[in-house]
Amino acid sequence: MEQRHSSTVRRQAANPPKDSKQRILDCSRTLFSERSFAQVSLKDIAEAAGVSAPLIIKHFQSKENLFEQTVDFTVSAQSLFKGPFEQLGITAATETLTAPTTASYSIIRTMTITDGSERSLNAIGARIKRDILNVLATRIEQEAPLPYPAPELRAQAAMALLTGLSLMRRVGDTEFEHYSQEELTTYYGGLVQRIIDGRPTPDN
Repeated sequence: MEQRHSSTVRRQAANPPKDSKQRILDCSRTLFSERSFAQVSLKDIAEAAGVSAPLIIKHFQSKENLFEQTVDFTVSAQSLFKGPFEQLGITAATETLTAPTTASYSIIRTMTITDGSERSLNAIGARIKRDILNVLATRIEQEAPLPYPAPELRAQAAMALLTGLSLMRRVGDTEFEHYSQEELTTYYGGLVQRIIDGRPTPDN
């Protein structure tokens, strides 16, 4: 009986619960949203997820690999690009100005907490393209009133503007709070809408 119990324990150790990998990802994403890459240890992640540090290494090989797999901007895209196309500029500007500064799906937040390696930056760039640029380009291609410039170029320009706005809000302008949110939303929302519509300059 004891031998059978020992065999069961060994099988359970060799085959941890299927949700352990997802728990590690979820807890890592939360910790990385609260602290920088350097400030989060494997021990911190293991304690938060209720697993051992060796199990994290088994699943992800290194903390760098784990961080790269926590990068996910799908929630950001859903918030930025929801609703009617003709209101997308206002929607995206509003989300950029009101999203929590520590949100794990924030591009600026993710860029500031990374270890700064070329590999990590490339991984972030690949997710930005897949999760955000491609989603916006598809909507532009299907719904924009004008066919030119290319949807991909318009998506890139719009996100450059929104990312710049996010940067100014967080660290780039110490007097940012002096602007009214309504003024910022109207101004930036109008610029973004003209870009994605295919009208980069105001109508005369």
